[in-house]
Amino acid sequence: MAEEWRQKALEKKQKGEAWTDEERAALARSLDEELDKKLEGGSSGGGRPKDCWTEDNWKEQMAEHPLFSPYLQEEGAVEGEAAINPLSEGLAQLKFDPDHNTPLEVATSYKEEGNLQFKYKKYRLAVANYSEGLKQKCPDQDLNAQLHNNRAAAHWHLGNYRSVIKDCEKALELKPDYTKAIKRAVDSTLKLKSWDEMFAWCERGLQQDPANAELKTLRLQAVKEKKLLERDNRKKMREVNKKKDEEESILNVIKNRGVRLGTSHIKGSATLTLQDLEAHHPAAQGARVHLNERSELVWPVILLYPEYQESDFIREFTESDCFGDHLEAMFGEGVPPAPWDTEHKYQLHALRIFFEDKEKEKLCSVDHSNTLSQVLSDPRYCVLGGTPSFIVLVSGTKFMKEFVSKYN
Repeated sequence: MAEEWRQKALEKKQKGEAWTDEERAALARSLDEELDKKLEGGSSGGGRPKDCWTEDNWKEQMAEHPLFSPYLQEEGAVEGEAAINPLSEGLAQLKFDPDHNTPLEVATSYKEEGNLQFKYKKYRLAVANYSEGLKQKCPDQDLNAQLHNNRAAAHWHLGNYRSVIKDCEKALELKPDYTKAIKRAVDSTLKLKSWDEMFAWCERGLQQDPANAELKTLRLQAVKEKKLLERDNRKKMREVNKKKDEEESILNVIKNRGVRLGTSHIKGSATLTLQDLEAHHPAAQGARVHLNERSELVWPVILLYPEYQESDFIREFTESDCFGDHLEAMFGEGVPPAPWDTEHKYQLHALRIFFEDKEKEKLCSVDHSNTLSQVLSDPRYCVLGGTPSFIVLVSGTKFMKEFVSKYN
């Protein structure tokens, strides 16, 4: 039908004839009928046009539109990475251009843009838009309050709770009865566990709405949490003071026993410090000298076996214990030999104990019957790194003779 009318139009044009009103009306009716048939699927065999929007392809169709494409990025894409097309950029310039809009209009546009970004969970872009709106310094204080409150909402989703509270304060300066801002500030103080602030914000809200049950509940929670925090802080302080008293007692006992500790962290200082008690040897990490219930010093002690480059760590060596008692438990009769003692040379009766006199570079012998207290109070001995250490050798062996000769 359309082809027939097109042919007729060409013939009339060639003859120089004009269309009559009846012919124009007939053409219009013919086109309407043909359009109806297409919409009903009659002329093409049925079905929708290939390029129509459906429930399945609407997102792809929108993505091709220059105005919608920036808001339809794939999940996980970086905010703002969509390409800026000339049409949307031009429209944005018209919308936000201060030369063509008043500060109120520009601020309103930024607010609307921020709301759109917020809707699509682009919270950083929302913050940026609300901030630009506030920069316009428009005369509408109600709008400025909304911009602060909306920016606070975006900051809340980003976890910037301090920024939320600052924006809520600004919103309330402009609009004192802004209950939304008060509630948002309360939620932020709850996240920060700042109970005094939370209580103050609840009080502020209840002054405007005394019957607000939610604010009353939150205020009560703030009071309870603050009491619990104060209780925990008192407990921690008692533990800190108790530990400090115990450490000072240990330092006094060590000093009274005549035990020399290694160089203090303050060069040239003769004063004992807690740092001098810290264990530095890898095997002794987490262990430190302490007092038992009988007020005896209990030390972490290391036994060194230079012949095999091995060592043993005794976590608790009470100062009243004899060396022989510990050696018997480790090398006594019936005790399996150490894995590195393949020749089974380390027998209790053959073991010799020594410590180094660092100042004179000599080896000093320790008797099995000596207590740890006796050895540590020897003026030649110095506890280094918070952990006493001793050398254990097998008497009469070639290694012992060579090792001792190095000191002589």
